Amino acid sequence: MGNEDERVEYSATNDVYMHYDGFRWQAGSFLVTGVFVFWGLLIQQQLPRAVIVVASFLVTVLMAIWLLFAHHYRQIYLAKLHRLRELERQIGAEQHRRFSRLDAVGALIYPSVGPRGHHLDIAVFVVTSVGSVALGAARDGFAWVLLSSLPLVTAVAGLVLWNERRYIARLQTVVEMYNVNRTPAEGAHR
Repeated sequence: MGNEDERVEYSATNDVYMHYDGFRWQAGSFLVTGVFVFWGLLIQQQLPRAVIVVASFLVTVLMAIWLLFAHHYRQIYLAKLHRLRELERQIGAEQHRRFSRLDAVGALIYPSVGPRGHHLDIAVFVVTSVGSVALGAARDGFAWVLLSSLPLVTAVAGLVLWNERRYIARLQTVVEMYNVNRTPAEGAHR
């Protein structure tokens, strides 16, 4: 069942994988809470439209930074997950490989269904960014200036999706280069 060094590396890699997978939501939960507090103030106080616009833009900037941070962490934990699968092959374990291995008929053993976490990250970003605009419009009526943060929302979400595709393609190249021991029944499912 593998040598001691491989088991130690596996344990350490799994710990780091779990850290990177969970920390983005730990950090994000504080930011989302702050957005809800801001929305409460927006609803309860009569603020000038300019304050609503600037505050909404600042919420968008802050949540954009969080989304870019979350995506950076996703890249790290995808690489860690790849290494975990390599180590599992070497030591005969299957904790993570069952989520990427195909069965005899070519279907994933444990397929995931529904939206993936990184898509939910983008959804949280969009909702928190657009929510301020919607609340401002609901309270004071629509004005085009309320849409000033939408170009940033679109650009950041597009950048993250584009980087995701690039990173997955790069990871596939790494899988092909370094994964010569992969069996045909295993895929590089993300």
